[in-house]
This record gives sequence, structure tokens and C-alpha cells, in this order.
Amino acid sequence: MAAPQVSTAQAAGVLVSGAGGTDISWPQCGRDNPEGYAFVVVGVTGGRPYTGNPCFADQYGWAAGNKGRATEVYVNLDFGMNPEGPLSCMDGEDFCQAYNYGYDAAAAAYTYAARVTNGATFLQQVWWLDVETENSWSDNVDLNSFVIQGAIDFLQRTEGVTAGVYSTSHMWELIAGSYAPTGIPNWVAGAGGTDDYGKCGASLWSGGQVWAFQYLNFDLDLDQNTAC
Repeated sequence: MAAPQVSTAQAAGVLVSGAGGTDISWPQCGRDNPEGYAFVVVGVTGGRPYTGNPCFADQYGWAAGNKGRATEVYVNLDFGMNPEGPLSCMDGEDFCQAYNYGYDAAAAAYTYAARVTNGATFLQQVWWLDVETENSWSDNVDLNSFVIQGAIDFLQRTEGVTAGVYSTSHMWELIAGSYAPTGIPNWVAGAGGTDDYGKCGASLWSGGQVWAFQYLNFDLDLDQNTAC
């Protein structure tokens, strides 16, 4: 079964092409914040959905406190099923329950971020969904796609913000198969350097638009990103 497709009005990219950025989350708790970047993406969750990055308030406050720096956020996803949620699911309706799980995971992250920042993240317009094989997913890619679609729908339909997907094309295929959500920007991991602009044409699925790519700088022990 294919996931439901939702056509969305895509917000324009807020990042200047070629701008350098970084992303931080709970692994960077207690470290000095990385200065000198035009944009920062801050992790809301603690590596898994329904958890909170304990440093999110401080990290987000630092990132958003510089008016010359663009700030975005990301939320980890994995597979699960919730019988209760925006959809009323019967026993055995796995796709329905998977959708609820993703929707509620995004809602939990959205609520957590707003609570710990005293509502500052209500102004946040770009929310990335982290879809990686490091977290647990179903062997059924269609079930996984319903989780992702549920999270997208919470962010875009319910809250009116832009939802994007962070992954690699290989991980995306393993997790979501041929699922290609309409109008959803891509943030592509696995670049060979901060100047690996070929990644701007290497979308996660056919027809996807890449907004940024990520390079893991082992010397700095830091993720570095470049806007496409």
C-alpha cells in the first residue's frame, strides 16, 4: 500500500545558496557552541522520537539569538504504532496506527520545543525529519512511509510550517522504498566535503529538491552543512 500523497504549498528556501552551516543536538551538550556559521540546525529530540534534547533551550536560544544567522530544527523519527491519535484505528489497522505514531511524534517534539523555549519555536518555520537506519524501522517500507507522512501532516497541515526530510538516498530506500512525498525539501547527508555540490542534485527520491547537504568533519568532530 502506498502512503497518501499531500500536495503542499512549498515555502521558499530561507538559506542563501552556498552558505555554510552546522547542526547540533544532545551530543554537543556541555560543549562550546560552534561559531562562524550562517545557519544552524538544532535537534529537538534526544536521538529518538518522544524524547527531548536536554540542551535544546540553551542551544536554540544561542542559535536564534543571532539575528544574522538562520535557525532551523530537526526531529528524530522511527517506527511505531499508536491506536489513538488523529485517526481512529481499529485493531489490525497497522497503517492507520503507523500514521498516528508519526503524527504524534512530531506533535510531541513541537510541544516540547515550545515548552522549553517559552514559545519561541512557534515562530520556527522549517522543521526537518531525521530518517536514519540508526533508529528502528519496520521491514515493511509502506508502514514506515505512513509514519513519515503522519509527521509531515502534523507539521504542514496542522501547524502550517515547512517539513523537510534529512537522510541519504540509500537509507531512504531501505526505510521508505519508493515513497516520494510531494513538495518536501531534502537535506542530504554523506557529502565528501563542504564543497561537494554534486549532492545538490542527488535528491533522496526522484523529483525531490535538495536544500542543503551535510559533511561530517572528523577533525572538528562536527557536522558541517552547505546550502544548495
